[in-house]
Amino acid sequence: MKRFLFMMVAFFLVGYSYAQEKTITGQVTDSETGMPIPGVNVLVKNTTNGVATDFDGNYSIEVSASATLIFSYVGYQTAEKPVGGNTSINVALAIEASQLDEVVVVGYGTQKKENLTGSVSSIKTDEIEGRATTSLTNALQGLTPGVTVVSQAGNVGSDMGSINVRGRGNLGSSSPLYIVDGIPVNARDFQRINPSDVESISVLKDAAAASIYGSRAAYGVFIVTTKKGKEGKASFSYNTYFGWQSPTVLPKKVNGVQYANLINEANVNAGKSAVYSNDELQTIKDQSNPDLYPDNDWYDLFYRSSAPMLEHNISVSGGGDTRYFVSGTFFEQNSLVPGTSLDRYSIRANTERDFGDNFTLGTNISFVQEDIERKGDFSFVDLDRMTPLTVGRHSDGTWGSITGGKVSSVLAENNPLRKVAEYGWEDRQKSTFIGSINAKLQLTKDISVKGIVSYQTYNEERNTFKNEVDPVINFLTKEPIASTRKTPNSLEVRWDKDHTFMAQAFATYEKEIEKHDVKFMIGTQYEATQYKYLLASRKEFPSNGLGAINGGSNAAINLSNKGLIEEEAFVSQFGRLNYSFDDKYLVEANIRFDQSSKFNSDNRLGVFPSFSAAWRVSQESFLENVEWLSNMKLRGSWGQLGYVDNVGFYDYYDALGTGTAAIIGGGRVDGVWPYRQANPNLGWETVTMTNIGIDVGLFRNALSFQLDAFNKVTDDILLEVPMPLELGLEDNEEVVISQNAGKVTNRGLEIALAYRGEINDFKYSVSGNMSKIWNKIDDLRGNNDQIYESKWIFREGESIGSFYMYEADGLFSTQEEVDAHAFQSSATSPGDIKYKDLNNDGVINGDDRKIVGNDVPYFTYGLSFNASYKGFDFNVQGQGVADVKVYLDAEASQAFYNGAGAKEYHLNRWTPDNPDPNADYPRILPSGESQHNQVLSSFWMYNASYFRIKNLALGYTLPLDVTEKYGLSKLRFYVSGTNLFTTRSDKRLDDFDPEFPSRRAGYPIMKVVSLGLNVNF
Repeated sequence: MKRFLFMMVAFFLVGYSYAQEKTITGQVTDSETGMPIPGVNVLVKNTTNGVATDFDGNYSIEVSASATLIFSYVGYQTAEKPVGGNTSINVALAIEASQLDEVVVVGYGTQKKENLTGSVSSIKTDEIEGRATTSLTNALQGLTPGVTVVSQAGNVGSDMGSINVRGRGNLGSSSPLYIVDGIPVNARDFQRINPSDVESISVLKDAAAASIYGSRAAYGVFIVTTKKGKEGKASFSYNTYFGWQSPTVLPKKVNGVQYANLINEANVNAGKSAVYSNDELQTIKDQSNPDLYPDNDWYDLFYRSSAPMLEHNISVSGGGDTRYFVSGTFFEQNSLVPGTSLDRYSIRANTERDFGDNFTLGTNISFVQEDIERKGDFSFVDLDRMTPLTVGRHSDGTWGSITGGKVSSVLAENNPLRKVAEYGWEDRQKSTFIGSINAKLQLTKDISVKGIVSYQTYNEERNTFKNEVDPVINFLTKEPIASTRKTPNSLEVRWDKDHTFMAQAFATYEKEIEKHDVKFMIGTQYEATQYKYLLASRKEFPSNGLGAINGGSNAAINLSNKGLIEEEAFVSQFGRLNYSFDDKYLVEANIRFDQSSKFNSDNRLGVFPSFSAAWRVSQESFLENVEWLSNMKLRGSWGQLGYVDNVGFYDYYDALGTGTAAIIGGGRVDGVWPYRQANPNLGWETVTMTNIGIDVGLFRNALSFQLDAFNKVTDDILLEVPMPLELGLEDNEEVVISQNAGKVTNRGLEIALAYRGEINDFKYSVSGNMSKIWNKIDDLRGNNDQIYESKWIFREGESIGSFYMYEADGLFSTQEEVDAHAFQSSATSPGDIKYKDLNNDGVINGDDRKIVGNDVPYFTYGLSFNASYKGFDFNVQGQGVADVKVYLDAEASQAFYNGAGAKEYHLNRWTPDNPDPNADYPRILPSGESQHNQVLSSFWMYNASYFRIKNLALGYTLPLDVTEKYGLSKLRFYVSGTNLFTTRSDKRLDDFDPEFPSRRAGYPIMKVVSLGLNVNF
C-alpha cells in the first residue's frame, strides 16, 4: 500500500530518480522533550523506493541520494529533509501549535485561540464548502454547540432557515447579530453569502465575547471573514455542482378506493347513508371512467418529479503590494412547482494595498442579484385539500369539475393545475449592495488606528399580475360554473428599499513587557438607516397580456396606492482591555455605550459591560512533565448585552391614523385621529449572562474537549398589551402598546469533543457536539402571570413554547365508558377522544387544560466524521434534536377537514371491529361532524425528535503529477447528498418532516444529490 503511494508522489518534483540508492538511518524526536515519537509517517519525494518505519521513532530507509524525506505525525509540524550525501538524518519535530496559535476573529480585531477568555466557536471554510445548499444558514446545521439552525421549508427564495443561539430569550424574535468583514448586516444578507467566499466564521456566544457589540448582541454574534488575496502570482479556482432536488417526505394520501370507503364509513358513523355504491366503488377500483371517478395522486400530478439546481463559482486571488480576491457566482434553483425558479448572481471583490510599511487601504464590495419567477397563484393548502376522486383535467381538455361523480365547484375553483396555468404571474427582483473602505495606520510600533466607512442598500421590486380567468365548464352539463370565474384582472407593483450608512473608527494599543502583555482598544460607531416602500395597484386591464401599471383602469375605485418611510440611527462608543501574565493568567474587560433613536431621549443610552478571566493550567510548571496534557484552560465570564430589534420605529411616539375620518352630508371627509398610545418609558431589553468553561487538549491536541455552562437572564422583555378602551383610541385588537414587562432565564450546557488521527496514509477526524438548555419564564409583569396564544401559553415558571390544551387519555371503547366519564359533549360516542377531567368536576371544559409539551428544540446535537486516504476523501455530518413535540392539526392530521382528503395513517383508526383505545386515529366522521375530536388536545401532538444526515460527500483528487501536466494544481471530483436519511421517534405519522412540521400544508424540505468539481490553477 505504501509503495503505491510513494510511486505517485515520486512525480512531485522532476520524475523518476536516477541517483544511486543508499540507506538512511536516523531518529525522530520531540523538539521539546527530546523523546522519540512513536508511529511517525515517513514519505519519500522524488523516488520510487520503499519506506520502512519503526514505531519507536527510529527508521531505516533505502532511498536515492536525490530523495527528500517527509516526516509527519498527528500533533506535530511536518518536516522535510533532503537526503543528499547524508547516510544518517536525525529530525526533531516541533509541536503543531496551530490549534492554539490559530487566530480567531473577534469583535473589532483578532485574538489567538489560546488567549480567548470567552465562549467562541470557530467554523472553517472546509466545514461548509461542497454542500449543495440554498443558503449559508442551512450549511451551519450541527456544526457547533449552542447554535440551533432550523431549515425553513419554503419554495425557492424563501427556504433560508433560522438561527437561535443558546435558547429563546424572549417572547418575540431573537435573532443573532451578523458581522461580515466588520459590517453589521441582516439575516437576509448573511444567508446569501456564498460558502466558497468564506474564510472563517466566529460564533460569539457568551457576554464576554459578544458584549463589545452591545445593543444587538443578546442572542449571539456571527462574525464572517471573507477570503482575501495572498501575495504571489494569480491563482484561479473554479467550483461547480449540479444537483437534483426531491422532497424528504410528502404527505401519504389514501388512494381512490380507500378514500371512498372512508367517506362511506364516516357518513355511516354520523347516522347518514353511504355516499358511494358498490358499483361506484368498482368503477373507482378498475378505473373504467376516470372523467367521473379518477384515482389521482395529486402530489404526483402536480409536482415535478425532481427539480434541478446548479452553481458555478470562479475566483482569482493574488498580488504583491496590492492584493486581491475576486469571486463571481451564478446559482440557479428550480422549484417542484412548475413555472417557478430562482436565478442568483453574486459578485465579491476584496482588495488591499500597502502604502509603505505603516499604511494599508482596503475595499470590500459585494453585490447579489436575485430574480424569482412564478407562474400562477395557488396555495399549498389548495394542493393538500385535493382528493383522489377529483379530476385534474377531463378527457375533452376542460379543467376538472367532477369529484366522485358529482360537480364540486369548490375543488374545481381551487384546482392547483388550473391556478398555476391560468391565474397570472409574479416577478421579483432583489438586489443587495454592500461596499466598504477600510484603512489601517500604524502610528507607532504599539499603536494602530483603523477606520471603516460602509454603505449598504437593498432594493426589491415585486410585480404581481392576477389574470381574469374564464369559468370552469361543468363536464356533465357543458355549462360554465359561474363561481369559478375570476374577475377583474389586476396588477400590483411594490418597491421596497432600505439603505444604511455606517462609519467606524477604533484605535488599538498593544505592548509586551517581559511577562506582561497588554492590549487596549477604544472605538466609536455611527449608523443611520432608512427604509421605505411604495405600493401601487390597478384593476380592469384590457387584457391579461398587459404588465404595465398604466394599462389598468383610471377609475378611482380601481386605483390603490400607499407607502411609508422609516428612519433609525445609532451612535456607539466601545472599548476593550486585554491583559495576560506569563501566558497563564488572562483577563478581559469590555464596555459599550449605545444610543438608539427608537427610544425617548431620556432612555436612549444603554450601557453593556462584561468581564472575563482564564487560567491556562497546562502552562504551569507543575504540569510541564505531563506529556499527555497539551492544553487545559479554565474560563469564567459575566456580562450584559442588549436587544433592540423588537422595538418598532418610534414606539415612543403617539401614532396617528389618517384617512376617512367622518361622513358628512353623504360624503367622505379625510382627517387625522389618535391611533395608538406610545410608551415614552420604553427601554432596552437586557441580557445578563454568566459563563464558566474548560478547554482541554490531550495527546498533542489530537483529542480536544470543550465544556461550557451558562446562565442567561433576559430582563425588561418587550411585550405588547392591549390598550384600555378608556383611552378612546381606535378599537382594534392589533392596536397595542409596547412595554418592558417580561423576564426569562436560560440555563444550559454545551459540550464539544473532537479527535483526529492517522494510520499511515489513512487520516481521519471524529467530532461531536451537544447543547441542552433549561428555559423558564420568570416574570410577566402586568399580564396576570400568563399570556395565551393559540395552542401555546406563556406562563411564569414554565418554558417558552409550551403547548396548553386538553390532555388526551386514549379513545373511548364502549358506550358504558362514555357514560361513566366526565361529560364532554352530546356528540361523544365510542371511538372518540377521551379527555382527562383534571379538576374532577365531572365536566370537560377550559379548566381542564394543562401544559402537555413543548415545541422548542432545547436539546440539540451534531456528529461528524471526516476521512482521507491517498486521493480519496469522505465526510458525513449529522444533526438532531430531542425532547421536542409538534402539534399537527387541520389537513395535516385530520381526515376530511373542511372537505379535504384523507391520509394513510387514518386507516389505522378506531372501528367497532378494532376497538383499540390506543388506535392512531379516532372513529372517522365527515367534515363538520367531528369538531369534538378536533379541539386542541395532546392527541394531535407528535414526537418531533429526529436525527438527520445533513451532508454526505465522497471525493477524489487526482494525483499532482497528473494534474500538473495540464497546468492544474488541483482537480477534485465529488458526489454529495443533503438531507438523505432521517430517523424519527414518532412512527404514528411518518409522512411529516420533523424539522419543520407545524403547519397545515406547505412546500416540502428538500433533499439534494449533487455532482461537483473543484479545480485550482
